[in-house]
Amino acid sequence: MSALSFTKRIIRSPADAPPIHRFHVGQLVRSKGALTRESMTGETYRITATLPIRDNALQYRVQSSREIHERVADEGNLEMIVGTGKDGPALAERTFRRTHIL
Repeated sequence: MSALSFTKRIIRSPADAPPIHRFHVGQLVRSKGALTRESMTGETYRITATLPIRDNALQYRVQSSREIHERVADEGNLEMIVGTGKDGPALAERTFRRTHIL
């Protein structure tokens, strides 16, 4: 008798692909809602890191220009900032420029 051996071939579908973050490190975003009791809706944050999924949502580490510490926010609570006019990106960079050394 001869034994037949079969190898299982796994075919991955696009649904199996890992989710892709919409925002990138360094990008400026605005909160759709208050992230904490102290923060305001529409506050501007800079993405400092992308984090894995938690509670079925992609996570980001973000930092406000008003604070030293960072926060975690999910993708559904952030929106892209679209620069208006040619000074939009420059204005955002001036907002996040640090004038003091920690």
